[in-house]
Amino acid sequence: MDTQTTSRRRRFVNVLVHLLFIIIIFVLPELVMAIAMPHRRGFVFYPGFYVKTLIFIAIFYLNYFVIIDKTIGRTGNRRIWSFILINLLIITAGLFLSTVISNWLSTAQPRHPRTGTHYLLKYASFLLRDAVTLLLVIGLSVALRLSTKWRDIERRNEDLIAEQRSIELANLKSQLNPHFLFNTLNTIYALVDISPEDAKKAVHRLSALLRYMLYEDVKYVALHRETDFITDYVDLMKLRLADREIKVDIDLGDNGDREIPPLLFIPLVENAFKYGISAPDNVPVEISIHSSDKVLTCTTSNSFIPGTKTDKKASGIGLSNLRRRLALIYGQNATLRITCRDNIYRTKLTVLLDN
Repeated sequence: MDTQTTSRRRRFVNVLVHLLFIIIIFVLPELVMAIAMPHRRGFVFYPGFYVKTLIFIAIFYLNYFVIIDKTIGRTGNRRIWSFILINLLIITAGLFLSTVISNWLSTAQPRHPRTGTHYLLKYASFLLRDAVTLLLVIGLSVALRLSTKWRDIERRNEDLIAEQRSIELANLKSQLNPHFLFNTLNTIYALVDISPEDAKKAVHRLSALLRYMLYEDVKYVALHRETDFITDYVDLMKLRLADREIKVDIDLGDNGDREIPPLLFIPLVENAFKYGISAPDNVPVEISIHSSDKVLTCTTSNSFIPGTKTDKKASGIGLSNLRRRLALIYGQNATLRITCRDNIYRTKLTVLLDN
């Protein structure tokens, strides 16, 4: 659902809520009175009721659009006391105004003498009823207005969080591209003297990889396209590492068309080659990407000699960026575990595909 449709729906709901409020305040009491006083003909009601209803509605919207925002809608105890004082004055003025106008509108109708204790008690009960009604009207106005402001604040916070996440993910990806390019250019540089023909092939493969990275600027890509990218990268590394055994095992099952964030595996694969080829032994570099049911797993294994020149220069930007991306996109539905035992460095990335 787009933003414009959502905004229209919110406005419609808001108008509907206010319409229901007016019906409850204006129409429902008259219907109840018509049922309770059948001697009154049809809906010929006495004019004083309309005056009170209009005053109630006016006080409601005066609070809704002006008083609440100027007082309790801001911070400070003085503003709360201002809200209470202003509404006490409004209630007093509203009761006085409704009484004067109602008496003026009903002068043409015959009335019983308005004297005696009975009349005063009845009149006081009417005033108390109207005062309580006004308090309820003001309370409803406060509840509706503050709930609307609270929803607006929540929506703004959600928009800010979404925008911040989007900017952070874009920054992480922009950091990843130069990092990947730097490592790949090092590989091609090493091939120039060893095998110029292989260096040409490497440049051609690199152009294809960069095309994927630069022109596939989307939030998600099909899983099979991401693994094709990994396969091309591994083939590029093989041009340089003819003497190092490289094992790649990719099995996507029926999940090849499922979508994942682009360049999700490349930090792990890069690290496997970066550290694996620097070790003096001949331990193979192993890369495995498997998908079963709703779980995607990427594991890497390579030799790792602590304290080497490569280890000291390592900045760790790839893995730290990967962890941050996983946290932003998947939350608790993705895990990255790294172990190093007996000079074998292993990583395991697990992602729930239905996240």
